[in-house]
This record gives sequence, C-alpha cells and structure tokens, in this order.
Amino acid sequence: MTVMEIDVWTHVLLLALGAAHLACATNITAMEVRVPRVAYVGEDVELECFFPLLDPVDLYSVRWWRDNDQFYQFIPKSPEPKHKFDVRGINVDKPSSSEFKVTLRYLTLSSSGAFTCEIISDENFETFRKAVNMTVIDPPDGSVDGYFGPVIEAPGWIGMGPLEVAGDQTVEALCISKRSNPPVTLSWYINGTKIFKDELQSETYHHEDEDVYTSKLLLVFSAEGLWDSQGRILLQCSADIPNLFHGSAVLEVHNPELRKTQLSGFLSGGSTFSSSRVLDIFSTIFSANFWLILLNLGNI
Repeated sequence: MTVMEIDVWTHVLLLALGAAHLACATNITAMEVRVPRVAYVGEDVELECFFPLLDPVDLYSVRWWRDNDQFYQFIPKSPEPKHKFDVRGINVDKPSSSEFKVTLRYLTLSSSGAFTCEIISDENFETFRKAVNMTVIDPPDGSVDGYFGPVIEAPGWIGMGPLEVAGDQTVEALCISKRSNPPVTLSWYINGTKIFKDELQSETYHHEDEDVYTSKLLLVFSAEGLWDSQGRILLQCSADIPNLFHGSAVLEVHNPELRKTQLSGFLSGGSTFSSSRVLDIFSTIFSANFWLILLNLGNI
C-alpha cells in the first residue's frame, strides 16, 4: 500500500468517526431527562428518562447516578431487570420504577445533587448520558397544614381578620419563618413598598435541632399618613431562598375611625358601596317591586 493510499484510507476513517460522533451528538440532543429542579424534604418525586431515537428492544441498560454514585439500573434482558443500590439520601421505590422512570420516596436534604441518566445501546454499546440538578430544601413550617411560608404575629391580633389600630398609633409586627433549611431571607412591605433594613429591627435566626433554622424580622412603624381611602394599611412579609423558594404572609391593618363611614361589604374588585349608591339600589329595587305588585293586582 502506497503512502497516498494510506492517506486516503485515513481520511475515510476520520470521516466515519466524525459521522459516528455526529450521530451520537444527535441522540444526546434528543435524549430527555426530567428531574424536578426543586423538591421538598419528605416528598416523593419521579425521575424520567426518554430516548426517542433508540428503540426499547435495542436497549441494553438504563442506569441512574446521583453525582458519582449509581443508585438504579434497568437491564431488560436480565432475569431481574430492576436493581437498586444503597446510596445515602436515595430511597428507590423499585415496584413503581421502570426503564423510563425512577420513583424516589421520602427525600432528605442529602438527596440533592446532579442526577444522570445513562443509556447503553444493545447493538454496539453506544453510550449516552444527560444530567440535571435537583436541590432538596426544607421550606418554612406554615401555620396550617399544606402551607409553607412565614407567619405574622402582632400585639392585639388573634391571627385572623384585620388588626385594628388608631390613626397615629405605632404598629409592631413580627415576621417568623420557622424551621427551614437553608435559612430564608425575610422582607417587609407596606402597601406594596419594600421596607429596607435600616428602617427595621435587626433580623435574627438560630440553628435548631434536625439542621433547621428559624428566622425573625420585626417591623415597627407609625401608621400616620399611610392609610388608604378606605382606612387600610396592607402589610406583607416575604420569605425567600434565592431561586429555590418564595412564600409570603399578609396582614391588613384597619383604622376604625376612617372606616366607620364605609360599609363593611366589598365587591370582588375591592371597591365599596357609598351610602348614596346603596340608596339608589334600594330605590331601584323598590320601584321594580312596586310595579310588579301593581301588575299582579291587575291580573287578579
């Protein structure tokens, strides 16, 4: 074989390898891995792996890793296709898992990591991988079941309905985020405007058992000049774990002196009935009923 022939065959081989690399890249692009970006402690989640360009009959194996630790594999031609491995923070529910999905039960903080699905073809053992990150957090304990987020406490407030104060009274409200990990950042808003740290009491948090944190932020302000036209001030406390969690609690502060001229019934849009509007409505209803009575009398 001449040097020229060797060069030609080398070029052909390089083209073939390039085509194989492109085919592999195409399959990797088509491969889809679905993993929740954020999950809560104690939750169950499903991890899904789809490979549309690979016929399942040509599948040799599907394997799952959390970081560098393999925790599940599916080999369809094995006598026992499903197998799970002991990995800290990973609890695989084998009966509900398959080649396309893995069910994880009772997540913990240590369940977080990069989750990789690996597919191996049975024909030529070509391997494809794709990874997605999942972060497990412990959100703040709420005041009721099913609610995660901060709670508000205020002197004289029973925890429901509005807090009533005089027009120029000093208002105190404490925002509490209980037992979260990581610790949250708390913020206060008055009528939708954020109150900055230099206007607030210092924020505190402390580390508790079970690796959780409780945070508190006290708001103290004078109500004078903050009332809206209906004698209200809206307070909102927000708890944030950047890019992972957001929760909030609200408290309406009412001024009885300003509100006593307003009716207590609200329309869905938040507007109120004025006394003249109510009189107009009653007048219309009365007039309609009056003519209806006359018509009925005429038919007797």
